[in-house]
Amino acid sequence: MYVSEKIEVRDTKKGKSLFVIDEIVKNEVIFEFERRFLKNPTRTSMQIDDNVHQEATDSDALENFLNHSCKPNGYIEFQDLTYRALRPIKKGEELTFNYNTTEWDMGKGFQCQCEYNSCYGQITGFKYLTHKQQKELEPLLSPFLKKKLKEAESQPTN
Repeated sequence: MYVSEKIEVRDTKKGKSLFVIDEIVKNEVIFEFERRFLKNPTRTSMQIDDNVHQEATDSDALENFLNHSCKPNGYIEFQDLTYRALRPIKKGEELTFNYNTTEWDMGKGFQCQCEYNSCYGQITGFKYLTHKQQKELEPLLSPFLKKKLKEAESQPTN
């Protein structure tokens, strides 16, 4: 599995996090996710489909230290299960992605602390976002959530 030499794990107030140690260009592959799939979600898994969740075998795998941000600097490319730069990322920045782009309904949500002016606040999954918020995330969504969005849009409104 590919892992860029431009990142490292650091201890922070919120636990271990991934940081950039050399500048990364837009769309650059930063690492590959392990291709291990489970039927049920866990605290560190990523939803791929209704009953398909991806999770690393090793609890110390880099992907487990990728934190949420409502204004992330990275995204997941689902065609090859890689984490990529959404924009140029400077040395010293923490790597993040928006959990709402992969998770339909998080079993246990959390209060976001990203301090972005359009922060979602409580992060509980794509299902709980407004339609406007869902549409804003559409380019970054997993194929599963794109399907859910399309299904919702095809439902008649009362």
